[in-house]
Amino acid sequence: MQTVKDWATLKGFDYQMIDDKLFDYVPDWYKEKANGKIQPISDLARLELAKEFILKGYERTVWIDADILIFQPEQLNINTREEYLFCREAWIELETGSTVEEGKIVCISKVHNALTIFTQKNSFLDFYIYVCKEIVRNTQGKLSSIEVSTRFLTNLHQIFPLPLFKNMGLFSPLNMYGIAQNQNYFTQEYVKLIGAPIYAANLCSSFRNTSFQGIDMNDQVYEIVIEKLLETKGELVNQYL
Repeated sequence: MQTVKDWATLKGFDYQMIDDKLFDYVPDWYKEKANGKIQPISDLARLELAKEFILKGYERTVWIDADILIFQPEQLNINTREEYLFCREAWIELETGSTVEEGKIVCISKVHNALTIFTQKNSFLDFYIYVCKEIVRNTQGKLSSIEVSTRFLTNLHQIFPLPLFKNMGLFSPLNMYGIAQNQNYFTQEYVKLIGAPIYAANLCSSFRNTSFQGIDMNDQVYEIVIEKLLETKGELVNQYL
């Protein structure tokens, strides 16, 4: 979070860290339907927050998730003529039944909202707020943690291409494992998929202290990855472009 604050100062943005007050932006019925899942609650709250700042007169809002690390702040620029932006997601994981030793992987392109930008004149924000509420209101059974974010945005992008920010990575557990263990093959395959230099990355803290496809996502893994990215300013990834 400190890297984000430093970046905001460098680029001349006002900065505000939002704590648990974020949840006050979401109605109680929505929180009940989310059944304790913080992701769909945050997905709506960040939109309501953006709307509030725009109504205060800000010409642009930039939401950045708390688990995003900015390792090359000078190069991370939010210069766009688009009314709004989401992020391109390049995701790699092991094939079903494969191991990290075998290295058989699946590469998937999606859309995520870890970094979200809206301008005053955007035509998408109110629509997205409405959609979030309607999806949650009408969902029967358990609500997926990515129901109103990655799943919705990816599906929409297939029929209505969304403007996407391409200079931010999203690191799956396999990405993290590859960096921490110097298994460069996984990083090379990831770079092929994303196809653009990255100056920041979402480190997917939702996997913290879990095991995914046999990969133990403990704090040591996160610490090693953060240290390497900051030390090399992301060159350990971008060198393979």
